[in-house]
Amino acid sequence: MSLRLSKYLKDLRTEAHRFERTDINNNVSTSFWGRNQRRIICILPSLVLLLLLREGFNSDFVAYASTVLSILIGLFTTAIIFILDKYQPIDNPKPNSKEKLWDTQAYNYTKQFSFITGYNIVLCVFALVLLSLNVLFEEPFSVDIYQYTLCLKNIDMKSVCNFLIIALVVAQRFLVIYWLASIIYNTLYVISSMVKYMTVKIDRK
Repeated sequence: MSLRLSKYLKDLRTEAHRFERTDINNNVSTSFWGRNQRRIICILPSLVLLLLLREGFNSDFVAYASTVLSILIGLFTTAIIFILDKYQPIDNPKPNSKEKLWDTQAYNYTKQFSFITGYNIVLCVFALVLLSLNVLFEEPFSVDIYQYTLCLKNIDMKSVCNFLIIALVVAQRFLVIYWLASIIYNTLYVISSMVKYMTVKIDRK
């Protein structure tokens, strides 16, 4: 079961990233910016905030972010069910070229919306799990990372343990910020692509 779960999550991530650069006509952007736009946009503020948040996330932020993420999980799940229920292939044994194009666009948009929104739900869950570490282990995850310096002399077991703890704390803070930025990016992408698709659909008439 765990192997199957990891495969499903890997496939979801791969398809979500692919549909980030694929339009409803199935045209894929192959440019550097098209392939790495989300990563660049999300990594830069994540690094800046990581340096600014010396003591990590306070309890108010953890509570606020957890509430928002929980609400988003419910909304995104409902949205996926709604979009899948709304998609209906053209019921015509001999469709013309326009009907074929419209059916292809509807099919591609449904897959794009489903994969990106589903991946957003996974990111919300992962971010919640990492944020819960601040509640379960409040003291180590609120440590001021600037109080420690890297010293290669007189390395002992305590130094190694401190290094591992600091590395874990830094990784947790970066991933939380990065995933939150990715969730915001994906949400804006889904909303804007929905408006664009609805505009195209209205213009058909």
